[in-house]
Amino acid sequence: MIRRILIGVAGTPTFQTKIDYLVDLAKRHDAEVGIVSVLDVRRLAFVGSVPLGAGQHAQELREKRVKRSRELDKDAVAKIEAACTKAGITVDHVPDDFPPVEKLTAAWRYHDLCLLGARGWFEYDVFPQPQEHLLNLVASGVRPILGLPEQFRPIRRALIAYNGSLQSAKAMKRFVQMSLWPGTQLHITCVGEPKSHEKPAHLLDHAAEYCRLYGHDPEISHIDTAHAQGGASSALLAKVAETEADLIVVGSSYRKVLLSHRLGRTALDLVKTSDVPVFLTH
Repeated sequence: MIRRILIGVAGTPTFQTKIDYLVDLAKRHDAEVGIVSVLDVRRLAFVGSVPLGAGQHAQELREKRVKRSRELDKDAVAKIEAACTKAGITVDHVPDDFPPVEKLTAAWRYHDLCLLGARGWFEYDVFPQPQEHLLNLVASGVRPILGLPEQFRPIRRALIAYNGSLQSAKAMKRFVQMSLWPGTQLHITCVGEPKSHEKPAHLLDHAAEYCRLYGHDPEISHIDTAHAQGGASSALLAKVAETEADLIVVGSSYRKVLLSHRLGRTALDLVKTSDVPVFLTH
């Protein structure tokens, strides 16, 4: 159960997708919505080195970029508010007094789920180093995050990536406990050898047993990395296609997320490339 959803607006092509997922989830859970802009005005105002005598042109370029982006941002917020009002959803706009990541982190304290067009962050130059911004959010405690693709699809089947690590277990448990889409068919898969050093069949049986406590009857599978091409993320995306999954559940499965300031490669690759939403936690 969730009661408040936080949505980050950045003006990427996932914008309409965010509205579709937002309204769907808010109506299902009778949840309120908080909107926060991740528009980085300071970055937009930076136009690089300015040759002597070109100061006026550079200033005009700054003002044009900032004005256009503010207009797009204002339009996006207005459309979200209109969609929520039409659906009878309570909506609030978080004040824009801080840099994007700080705003999201501060607002997150009173929300249950964060919706981001995270794939668009990598493809549409929202931030100069999108992986660092995403890492900072996860490391700061903004989780779970639902990273959205560019097209909406109803969530009927979910693929859970589970390798026995505490991080992947947290992601699996959080997803089934929240019951975002009741009745979702689950498929739990382990890529490679379990981090817990158990036999894959033993590990997956225990995971399935846990999910049954929450009313699911999951399918299970093990992917032998000796026959997987392109690493864990490629193997998981292939399994998404095979199982016709509408969502991937993944933990940032490496303690390095805090110790070396690096998001797990599999989680990051999925956020960047998946055509289905990614439920990400740590």
